[in-house]
Amino acid sequence: MSDRDEWGKDPSVQVMRKVFRAMEHDHQALLKRLDIAPYDQRLGKWREQTLALFERAWGVADQLDVTMDEQTAAALYCTLFAKIVEASGITIPADIFPPEGNVARLMQAVFP
Repeated sequence: MSDRDEWGKDPSVQVMRKVFRAMEHDHQALLKRLDIAPYDQRLGKWREQTLALFERAWGVADQLDVTMDEQTAAALYCTLFAKIVEASGITIPADIFPPEGNVARLMQAVFP
């Protein structure tokens, strides 16, 4: 088997890797800011709920003509995650939630 990454040559794969890298970076920073341990047992449930909403938001983004670049995707994922954490009773600083812009529009469209 070859060690070469044939998929890595595909521009769309490169873009998605950048998106996921930004999401992971921002998510880790959010966990640190919220003082949530990386092995907190609640993370699995929160991430599952976030992913379901994020996937829905990705489809809505196309309908709203919102480009899901690295920054938008990462901000959206973290904002959705923060809303889910907040719904479980943890206080989230207000500045985590964008007051306007594409992420706010997507949040209005998908967050119950």
